[in-house]
Amino acid sequence: MIVPYIETAIALVLIFTVLVMFHELGHYLAARAVGIRVEEFAFGFGPRIRRLFKRGDTEYTVRALPLGGFVRLAGMEQGQEDVADGFQAQSIARRALVIFAGPFASLLLGVVVFIMLGLFWGYEGRETTNRIAEVSPQTEAHRVGLRAGDTITEVDGIKIVDGRQLVDTLSKNPGRRLKLLVHRDGRDIRVAATPKWSVSYLGADWTFANDSVGVIGYLYDETPAAKAGLLPDDRLVSINGNRIDSGPEMLKAIEVAGPRTAHIVVRRSGQTVQADAAPSITWVSVGGVRWTPQWLPNVGTNTSSPFKYTDVLLSVNGQEVRTGEQFTNALKMSQGDKAVFVVNRDGAEKSIPVTLRPISGKPYTYGYYVSRGRLGFQLESKLEDVSVGTSIVTGLQVPLVFIAALRHLNPKKDIGGPLMITKMTSVSVARGLRSVIFLLGALSMSLAFINLVPIPIVDGGHLVLLLIERLRRKRLTAEQMGWINMVGLVILVVLFVAIMSSDISKIIGGQVPQ
Repeated sequence: MIVPYIETAIALVLIFTVLVMFHELGHYLAARAVGIRVEEFAFGFGPRIRRLFKRGDTEYTVRALPLGGFVRLAGMEQGQEDVADGFQAQSIARRALVIFAGPFASLLLGVVVFIMLGLFWGYEGRETTNRIAEVSPQTEAHRVGLRAGDTITEVDGIKIVDGRQLVDTLSKNPGRRLKLLVHRDGRDIRVAATPKWSVSYLGADWTFANDSVGVIGYLYDETPAAKAGLLPDDRLVSINGNRIDSGPEMLKAIEVAGPRTAHIVVRRSGQTVQADAAPSITWVSVGGVRWTPQWLPNVGTNTSSPFKYTDVLLSVNGQEVRTGEQFTNALKMSQGDKAVFVVNRDGAEKSIPVTLRPISGKPYTYGYYVSRGRLGFQLESKLEDVSVGTSIVTGLQVPLVFIAALRHLNPKKDIGGPLMITKMTSVSVARGLRSVIFLLGALSMSLAFINLVPIPIVDGGHLVLLLIERLRRKRLTAEQMGWINMVGLVILVVLFVAIMSSDISKIIGGQVPQ
């Protein structure tokens, strides 16, 4: 169908236009505020189509290519210091303010967008729907043609009503071929898919997406695997000398190893890497509920359980619970058959008394791994209404979240260019308006930080040059600026080619989310 492509193209144009124009608006307002003459405020790039109007000294024009726009300031070039109301005639502080105003405007747009998301739609909670948000590349879901926006309504004839039921059903059936009924674009289609084995062990999620090789898909911080030096994308070879070629073989090797230190052999970038790690407790069953990291209760269909699917365990009998060992130690110290659990429920702490009902003669049981079946998609979260205050606080915190996320940035996976942005836009369009606006906010935040990178030509580079000018107490010459700008241009071209090559490689290699 051609309609999704048209919708994606329209969304792309609108997103880029808003991103660039808001960024340029920052430069424009700052320039006007410090008395710099703005010669032109252009909508779009390329040849001029028409002049909309002129107000004061500024022409407002429309250009041929409707992707963003630009602001042309008077006296912008090196050597134009004699233009009294021009950019170069201003003090370092004023020039820095005008340059910084662009990234700041992008940051402000991102904050405003995330505040508006909370006000109009609410924010994503812990519970999920049975609608697909994204399909991971090179997974079973990708292979059978599932994509963002699909809603799974049946599994083997069983009606699916929410994400929890869907995940539980798939988790219990690794390696078993299932028949799915999928609702897409107003019609139902049938798909057969086999959930692949996924094993949580040593604080790492090992996925068998291609059946024969376990690959670390996610690695939790401060876990045995992380401390032993294992990394995401490591490919499992053996455990304690036992070669692992499937999920069931991994479970067998783990059962034999028990709580003892395991000798792990993996392949990494063509090299063999060995590591020794003692497993930590991964799940605890107590009071008729099984708890799994990050210590969430799996209550299943038990409507009489005092716990909710979204509860997060904080403490047991007054003892903090962050690890399985802390959990079991707190249970050991329980007096009689009673324990008091404190959970975080909807942002508030709630105390819940629990009866330690014996399981196989024991008040609680625990284990060192969790196995489940996965198809390889993420589900949309249910939206929760929030107050105006919460929306504002959340929006203001988003820049800090972006900065924190930079610690886990994987350049090969997480950095993309125009092609990947196009694909992200396509996925967002399939999910709906809120997702498109979310993407706008995320890209605006990214644009703010990217523009502050100290590369000549971009805003961050200009700020560094102004700092150098301040330290030298004199301006760089036109010739020096010419060489610096040439270096900046070369850097940008090299980065652009590298990112485009990476995008093309991902597309050809089937590594693009659907």
